[in-house]
Amino acid sequence: MTKEQFIEKIAPIIVKYASQYNILCPSAVIAQSVLESNGGMSELAVNAHNYFGLKYRPNRCPSACGIYYKNGSEQNKDGSYTTSAMQWMKFSNMENGVRGYFDFTNISTYKSIKGISDPKIYLENIKKAGYATSLKYVENLMNVITEGLQDMEMKE
Repeated sequence: MTKEQFIEKIAPIIVKYASQYNILCPSAVIAQSVLESNGGMSELAVNAHNYFGLKYRPNRCPSACGIYYKNGSEQNKDGSYTTSAMQWMKFSNMENGVRGYFDFTNISTYKSIKGISDPKIYLENIKKAGYATSLKYVENLMNVITEGLQDMEMKE
């Protein structure tokens, strides 16, 4: 599957659920799915329908169907990485994986992403709330959004 095919498949599902959770900039969530899952081709995406790098939390996502075990890395504040065995959410299909993202972020920790329509502010807020450890998380996601817009303009 190409990145474009992945976006065509996941974007309508993200748009479908975003408004139900008061998420007003689905482009940021689509960018997260592209980056976190390597365009739907990562091990987590292929084997666990986990397109957002969601770590396992008991009872957090009603749409989850189990736990997927694999090593993962987190970036430390000094830029170094720590790798360890981790537990990840597992979903039965793409739609449940998308619903899982919205359930995962539908807690008070992430209240700052609700009602935000600017993708950069959304991404800065979700990063500040602890969603990702990458020091360049917002920058990398804004690049995904910008590249996507450029790709769409080139096709017109």
